[in-house]
Amino acid sequence: MTNQAVNSEQILAKAMAAEMISVEQLQQLLHNGLPPQVTLLDVRTPTEQAQGIIPGSQLFPCDHDLQHLENTAVFSASFHDKFSPDAFDPQHEYILICRTGPRTAIALESFLEHELIACELLGGITEWRQKGFAVQVPKVG
Repeated sequence: MTNQAVNSEQILAKAMAAEMISVEQLQQLLHNGLPPQVTLLDVRTPTEQAQGIIPGSQLFPCDHDLQHLENTAVFSASFHDKFSPDAFDPQHEYILICRTGPRTAIALESFLEHELIACELLGGITEWRQKGFAVQVPKVG
């Protein structure tokens, strides 16, 4: 096993135990090559996703009141309407991504409630961009 693989395993083990991962840790995972059992799941709105996603992210678009970002009720209703635990592999590890964090906290609670392995990206894509890490335009269709 290479040092990169060991390092990635250590990062993932700590992140999943703590239920959170820093943007620097995620960047290191991507640099090492994201392990196949890990899914980056972006739960932002399609409008937000169109402005750029973390490379390799899968889109799980949910509604949100973008005029009143602190109001998570719209997101919560949208997420819970779309979320089906059976659609997610219990052997996978999920890194949940939103703009700054409140929405992934809601999503994380549901993942953990259904015994799915997940953590949230601290600071979300806002922190990711502030650190100068790359984003890409999502592929539509």
